[in-house]
Amino acid sequence: MGTARGFDRLVFFTDAVTAIAITLLILPLVDLVPVYVTHHPHTGTAAGFIHDNWTSVWSFALSFLIIARLWMVNHSILEPVERQSRPLLVLDIAWAFTIVVLPLPTALVATLTTEPTGVAFYIGTMAVNALLLTAICWQVYRHPELGAADRQRTLTILWGVGSNAVGFVLALVIGVVFPQINYFALLLLLLTIPLDWIVKPRLRASAARRAEQPPPTPKPTAG
Repeated sequence: MGTARGFDRLVFFTDAVTAIAITLLILPLVDLVPVYVTHHPHTGTAAGFIHDNWTSVWSFALSFLIIARLWMVNHSILEPVERQSRPLLVLDIAWAFTIVVLPLPTALVATLTTEPTGVAFYIGTMAVNALLLTAICWQVYRHPELGAADRQRTLTILWGVGSNAVGFVLALVIGVVFPQINYFALLLLLLTIPLDWIVKPRLRASAARRAEQPPPTPKPTAG
């Protein structure tokens, strides 16, 4: 079992990795500015740049929001944790690796023609990230000795990350099998929002009912 100091260093590391990766997302757009100016030396405008590169702008905005959400979920899972374990350490570093990789498929999306391999690389990276988040949350749920004593809270988060992982996997399959849909398959993730509204209150209500039940009366032992 790791120490609290070791766990804090792990959190600082993953936070720094996420901050760098989310910053690198803008670089492909920055590189497109000289190209746009070359083609429109006297008539170029900011609105024209966005119009000509709307796919790149859209992919940047979507990737920024997705990384930000993935980081927020990672933060929410690990917030009550007080110490690390070897599986948790390995899973969180693997999660950080997917965050580092994500700017590469984002750059490919922004500059290359849309095709199934690019779709698989882009959505697949995020799907692996979401699956790793689910595994991290499962570790925290199964091992309350790591510090997350409120297992009901962790179970609620586990539902959320698990449903997101399923959404990413479905988006990956649909985006690759149906090339005309491609990256728009990620809109499937919007379906997890109403599902959360339905399922999470039920999980909380179930936990409240169990908490209100009196503990079982011990059976008398034979004299």
